[in-house]
Amino acid sequence: MGFKSKLLNFKDCAVNSMIYNTYYNSDLDNDLIYLESRDGLDFTGNIFRIVEELSTGKYGDFKVHVHAKPQVVDKIRALQKNYNLKIDKIITKEAVATKTLEKAKYIFTDSGIRPKYVKRQGQIFVNTWHGTPLKVMGRDNVAEQHRIGNVQHPLLSSDYLLYPNDYMMDKMLNAYMIEKIYPGKILLEGYPRNSVFFTKSQLKSELDLSDYEIFVYMPTFRGILMDRNDEGQRDEVEKYLSEIDARLNENQILFAKLHVLNASQIDFSRFDHIRAFPEDYEVYDVLNMADVLITDYSSVFFDFANTKRKIILFSYDEADYESYRGFYFPLDDLPFPKVTDVDELVMELNSDKDYDDGEFIDKFCQYDNPDAAEKMLRTIINNDNASIVKQVSGDNKRLLIYAGNLNDSLIDKLNHLDVDGYDSFLTYKQWDDYISNNHERIFKLIPESIEILPFRFDLTPALFEKRNSKALLKRSFEKQFPDVHFDEFIDLTDGSDEISQMFNIIKKK
Repeated sequence: MGFKSKLLNFKDCAVNSMIYNTYYNSDLDNDLIYLESRDGLDFTGNIFRIVEELSTGKYGDFKVHVHAKPQVVDKIRALQKNYNLKIDKIITKEAVATKTLEKAKYIFTDSGIRPKYVKRQGQIFVNTWHGTPLKVMGRDNVAEQHRIGNVQHPLLSSDYLLYPNDYMMDKMLNAYMIEKIYPGKILLEGYPRNSVFFTKSQLKSELDLSDYEIFVYMPTFRGILMDRNDEGQRDEVEKYLSEIDARLNENQILFAKLHVLNASQIDFSRFDHIRAFPEDYEVYDVLNMADVLITDYSSVFFDFANTKRKIILFSYDEADYESYRGFYFPLDDLPFPKVTDVDELVMELNSDKDYDDGEFIDKFCQYDNPDAAEKMLRTIINNDNASIVKQVSGDNKRLLIYAGNLNDSLIDKLNHLDVDGYDSFLTYKQWDDYISNNHERIFKLIPESIEILPFRFDLTPALFEKRNSKALLKRSFEKQFPDVHFDEFIDLTDGSDEISQMFNIIKKK
């Protein structure tokens, strides 16, 4: 290891020491609530509405700490003032956020969670996720299947998973292979962010837009997380917006918002009828002004359908998008009009809604209601079962199989195992270069009866854990598999690496 690598390793160990000293030695703070939205890249949707409901004071005098990237802080401050939100601290530093996580009694996220976080006994972790899936996910998404652990870890850490419809529950549990192993509870409850659609918008008059017809354009994320083209999407969207702007009437305004993962800035000053979303209002409050929603493959149409207003799918790149991303069902199965160019789009914008979305709403807006945030928090904090709660679990013994870097020899051993009578899970080094470079071939060779549960990160000790390897190995196992029980283990490797040693330390058969 070179000097630079040694220095980075030492810094990482020092950060771990600060975090895990809290994990080992500090009591939970029963009055502390930690929240983050989109890995700190935003402050919106379900997380915003949960903070808004907590700010009513109906649940006690909690300290509310929000993790956000530095570029999001001004937005939070504006929303905090506009909505009278009770936020006691905004945390921008990664290590401080994780240290706070190790102390908080309640944790809420709509996506992932800090990668160094280890769940502690007595914590209540809630994952609301961020939308009903049209696009394939987890094991169904070949491009990112091998990195499924990035989502599995926060899901398996959760005491509650929130789903606004049965379809979403089934897709999430199966796509992330946790339907037989998830130890927590399912909340079948409306999305807090969707409650706004059950009230008439006052924002039109606040923004002096009562005399205008309002359109909203919210295109989805394009690309894959590790291979993004933010500038490319910005340029493409700007081209279409210029064409639309030239065709809108004087009494029509279109608000446009890119997906948070494609957050490159568009120059809205060049347009006459097109505006950016106002930053000091929550996104769905702006959306609730809309007479028509324009989107493509985004989950926003599942939410906006609650309004029963018109939805247009502007799917100009459908074939290309589906070729690398994939859908759970064809767009043609949706009741909404689908257009592929600006002429068709403008024609639909100027036409009345003429389709029946009743069956769609019954299926995908199944549990949405005006009081979702309140019912959810009453269930979680007050334990009064205001929401529908259920649990899932497999019936068989659980077998965990470790296969290192999934080379051909290990895959061959895997295919010769007799796993009848077990719910079997394969774990491996998700970060390994061999897997990254060969995953599309490798995963075709894994038996269908074995589900994948990858080890998310290499073992990284705190300084004091270097002198106590047993503590490191035990903590690493608890981090990776929080509250998950296995009956038996099989190690297909030669037993020489730290993960093999970890299995020996926890003394499982």
